[in-house]
Amino acid sequence: MDVFLKRQPNGTYLPPQTNQELLQSEPLHAQSLLELIDEIAELKSRNVRLVSIRRQQVIRLGQRELQNVLAGNGIDVGAIGYAGGFTGTLGRNYESAVADILRALELAASFNAQSVVVVPGSRTGHTCNHASNTIQAGLDRCLDDALRYRIDLQIALNNVIGGRDDVFVPKNESPLDWVTSLGSHRMKGLMVLRGGDPWKCLPDCWRRCLLSGGVLRLSRSCRQMAGTGYVISCILSGLNKFSTTTTENVVVSNSQ
Repeated sequence: MDVFLKRQPNGTYLPPQTNQELLQSEPLHAQSLLELIDEIAELKSRNVRLVSIRRQQVIRLGQRELQNVLAGNGIDVGAIGYAGGFTGTLGRNYESAVADILRALELAASFNAQSVVVVPGSRTGHTCNHASNTIQAGLDRCLDDALRYRIDLQIALNNVIGGRDDVFVPKNESPLDWVTSLGSHRMKGLMVLRGGDPWKCLPDCWRRCLLSGGVLRLSRSCRQMAGTGYVISCILSGLNKFSTTTTENVVVSNSQ
């Protein structure tokens, strides 16, 4: 499940008051059209209105068929994933990675999706600076299409696929700071929450990730061990506590 905040008209992201205001996108699992029809009916019965889909699913189910079923049931696409691998660790070279993201953006646009999940590739044998520059150059080449289609590039900040080859770890700054330094409102961060204590390794940056327009992805282990409802309630209370503390600090600062 992907959790994220609604973009306000002025481009900011505000902490929600209820879980109905916290946007949630369910992963689509169907492997056939019959499974798709059943799954969509079940999602619709739970008032789910956003799904995330894998590009392999589009190939397996058929792009037009999938679009028709989703549109016919009033369900939109939150994210399509994944694409990228600029540093060569995912089996494609730099030019192939750029082309892959451009194809993913075109596919996402055909679904009116909100974002594409980008795995930048790990540092591997590159120097840290060279890997960072290579990834940034690749993202910049994809930015025009992202801006034209109005689709966010959700850049994975920790492992998405299952190994260590998909994520770049900067040397002297946090991954979220690194994404911010890329300098575009269409480049966001995606963090995966895992296990029964998903906040253990993410003390504060998850709040900043959401409030900057990024995504928290609740893994299967997180949902099973911690419980989806519990994690969502923690996200809500954490965001609003952060918002209250920030507001109080501003009031104190202005009064001095």
